Amino acid sequence: MARLASLLLGALLALGLLFLPAARGRELSAAEHGWMTLVLLAVCALFVHGSGFRFESGVLRRLFSPLLLWPLALACATGFAWRAAA
Repeated sequence: MARLASLLLGALLALGLLFLPAARGRELSAAEHGWMTLVLLAVCALFVHGSGFRFESGVLRRLFSPLLLWPLALACATGFAWRAAA
């Protein structure tokens, strides 16, 4: 169930990044670009977790756990949205 939630959250964030910046009709500032990079990394990590890939390393396994990954992805997306609204 957690893997499905990761896939859905990753897809939602990816679609948001695809449509929302283009809908604003202006270029990204440097700060927005930095936040967008973090969101893209979070989306990639969500897809890795959601696809069922299991790391052998315990550190990477904890890094890609939903307990850390979901709040981090939502924080990055909130930061991007906050910066884009300014």
